Amino acid sequence: MEIIDRRIFPIMRALSDEKAILVLHGARQTGKSTALHWWLQEERNRGRQTLYFDLEDPAMLSLCESGVEAFIRYIEARGYPRQNLSVALDEIQYLSDPSRFLKLLFDHHSDDLKIAVSGSSSFAIKSKFRESLVGRTIPLELFNLDFGEYCRFVGRHYDFSAEWPEQLDLEVRPVFQHFAETGAYPGLARTKEIATKSRRIRQIIQTYIQTDVRELGKIRYPDRFESLLRFLADQAASLAQVSELASSLRMARETVEEYIFLLEQTYIIRRLRPFSGNARSELTKTPKIYFEDNGILAMCRAYEFLPLDGALFENAVFTELRKSFGIERLHFWRTTEGQEIDFIIDEGRVAVEAKLRPRPADCKNLFKFQKRYSAKRLVICGMEKPVSLPEGVEFRYPWHLADSVGQQ
Repeated sequence: MEIIDRRIFPIMRALSDEKAILVLHGARQTGKSTALHWWLQEERNRGRQTLYFDLEDPAMLSLCESGVEAFIRYIEARGYPRQNLSVALDEIQYLSDPSRFLKLLFDHHSDDLKIAVSGSSSFAIKSKFRESLVGRTIPLELFNLDFGEYCRFVGRHYDFSAEWPEQLDLEVRPVFQHFAETGAYPGLARTKEIATKSRRIRQIIQTYIQTDVRELGKIRYPDRFESLLRFLADQAASLAQVSELASSLRMARETVEEYIFLLEQTYIIRRLRPFSGNARSELTKTPKIYFEDNGILAMCRAYEFLPLDGALFENAVFTELRKSFGIERLHFWRTTEGQEIDFIIDEGRVAVEAKLRPRPADCKNLFKFQKRYSAKRLVICGMEKPVSLPEGVEFRYPWHLADSVGQQ
């Protein structure tokens, strides 16, 4: 199996000596199984023996449902010494009581075994994992590819933190455009046929709705759930007014909130909270909705890939920043007068405006934010470099954005 380097691998390597269960979760088809196989290879390189269990296999699921002792007897019957063994359990959420299984496995055998598991969503894991596992697990999130990973998957290797000549930016631009238009699923990065890629993403959406959502969330009205998903796609990168959504879709406000929570916990959308100098008032303000993958966003909007527009571009910039900084470090800014900045990083240290084709006039709100909050850096991000910009505003292409704004 060819395994291409991912952002999460060094993190997993750094945790290799921790006495805890690695719990890897994320959306379907983001590469969790591959990450577990990478971890097992690392363990073999350290001189340990390894075993992999796929709990989508009914036989393996039945074995684990039989209990920890039956699981240990199976390992011993396979001839594996527990004293030097690393075990990966894929799709742990299929167990009826994964908390009890993992607690007993950890409490009675962690001196012998090293354990890593995966699950298809944080919702599934949180709903089945109980407080009994506190202190016994290290949770890790695996997202779809960031642009640097995407480039490696398609055979291009760049150092995005280096200073580039303009010719190289021109070379990378169509690659990023394709990435932003078609999404970042690892298994589809090398798929050149657009029709095949779009069909596969539609299948992912249908599997998600028909399997994950109905099983995890007990959705009462699947048709309304789909309508909400498509409505949110039409409003991506915009404010998510729950009352407006409920009215438009003729759904109860509580149902809309429940469905949005489920979409967020299963890595389809993410709410971005507003920045405010008053933390209490910030929590009461309306968030913006972004999609975790641009391919999913495009399919939900139009059932086909779309030419890169402002909403797709802003959503792509969001996914890059979210993967680099985490959602807790990201906000947006909006005043009652309608002044808005797309992304605020680290409590106002950096303000970023994302425009497909930026103009000097797009910088005015950056200066208003700086005057109010003393931002240290003002950045405008786009696919085309403007001829001129006001003094104090930096231009960054999206493929350089995360590296550049992360520098102090």
